[in-house]
Amino acid sequence: MAAKKRKAMAGGKRATETREPRATEKPCVLFSFKHFHDADDTGQSLSNWAEDNPGQLAGLLQKMAHISQQTVPEARQDTTLTLYGRFPESANTDFACPRHLQGQKNWGVIRNIGGQKPRAAGFLQGNIFYVVFLDKHHQFYKSSRR
Repeated sequence: MAAKKRKAMAGGKRATETREPRATEKPCVLFSFKHFHDADDTGQSLSNWAEDNPGQLAGLLQKMAHISQQTVPEARQDTTLTLYGRFPESANTDFACPRHLQGQKNWGVIRNIGGQKPRAAGFLQGNIFYVVFLDKHHQFYKSSRR
């Protein structure tokens, strides 16, 4: 008895997967400038940072790129994202909380932006860090001298 030959399937192509893959990764930190105070009164503007010391602005962008690859706990563990909770008391800051943000409870800073002092201050909501102020002189949450 002779073996039967199989015919090739019409088209010869496999079906393409059309479903979205399941998100198995934990959400990384995202950034928003929705509430950014782009002025040179409380903190500094983006143009001030760009003109005064372009390295600071580049450092901020590099730090944000680094943090955006991490989850919130990872960013906090490597100390680039420091959270304080409430907005600092007036004795500890030269900044004033914007009226429309007074209910926010998870204020903090992005640290290590091209030096010891520069910081980006804002608040965390879920995995989104809202940048509100640029602080090149470390005045958002003043630490006591040791």
